[in-house]
Amino acid sequence: MGSAKMEGQVQVEWRWLIAAYLFLAGVGGGAYLAGVIADFAGGAEWTTVSKIGVFLGMPCVLIGCLFLLADLGTPINSWRVWMKPKTSWIARGTIIIVLFMIFAAIQTAFWIWPFPGSIENARGVIAILGAVFGFLTVIYTGLLLGYSQPIALWRTALLPVLFFVSAMSTGIMAIILAGLFLGVAENYLALLAKIDAAILVLELFVLVVFIYNAYRTIESRFSAKRILSGPVAPAFWLGVIACGLVIPFLLDLLAGHGSAAAVASILGLFGGLCLRFSILAAGTLDPLTAGGFEFARIDRPKDPMPAIGKLPPS
Repeated sequence: MGSAKMEGQVQVEWRWLIAAYLFLAGVGGGAYLAGVIADFAGGAEWTTVSKIGVFLGMPCVLIGCLFLLADLGTPINSWRVWMKPKTSWIARGTIIIVLFMIFAAIQTAFWIWPFPGSIENARGVIAILGAVFGFLTVIYTGLLLGYSQPIALWRTALLPVLFFVSAMSTGIMAIILAGLFLGVAENYLALLAKIDAAILVLELFVLVVFIYNAYRTIESRFSAKRILSGPVAPAFWLGVIACGLVIPFLLDLLAGHGSAAAVASILGLFGGLCLRFSILAAGTLDPLTAGGFEFARIDRPKDPMPAIGKLPPS
């Protein structure tokens, strides 16, 4: 992986394609987690909801990986992401994603085809393993961003938390949207919408703390300004805050079913994509300060992977 290209101090290489990859990985992992929780906690009446969540898991992550491959400068060398799992977050992430897709595929097979009772009993074990790797899938990208570039905005423990909360929200929204077309009972969709409304409040809180901490830190203040009032502001205020949080929250709280639920889910999913893009587009290299002056710092990435062209986070 080479260093992200800079325009001044602003990274300009990791944009919409990588945002789409991060977004779809979050939706897939979040939907799968929601499906497993519905299976264990909801009882037989939540079976359809659980199936939708599980079925969405692997395809969403797989399509996200295609966006990742599309962004590679030399896709033929993508096999190198498996190298050095002891020191590389890219290698670790690849292993995590592959294992998640394997467990999600097995769990999907359990839902589609009947198995003998002894094998069917293993479905719970597979679901738990898939949930573990689904959870790792949605948070590891935040950890990777913090280790891959000298960018203070990404180097915070709040980023994996923000990605996780957003993934759960968008995963539930994807389930609601699919459930509207698959005839899931309105009372179940309404309850999911209320749960999602609560998660949106938590997501807004985490996002506010994330931006506040970025603004009060010298190294990441310029990134925060780009988000709040700079070139990233339209995507943040219109895409993330309005479309991704406020409008879906109001629709989920006041209606939660029918066309209102569909609009809330579509806008919320778009907001989840804008969130990833805003964080990527606002990333700037840490400045070096000396004698009251700031200097741009251009470092090699900390992740000791061999150069394979334009390889973004995986």
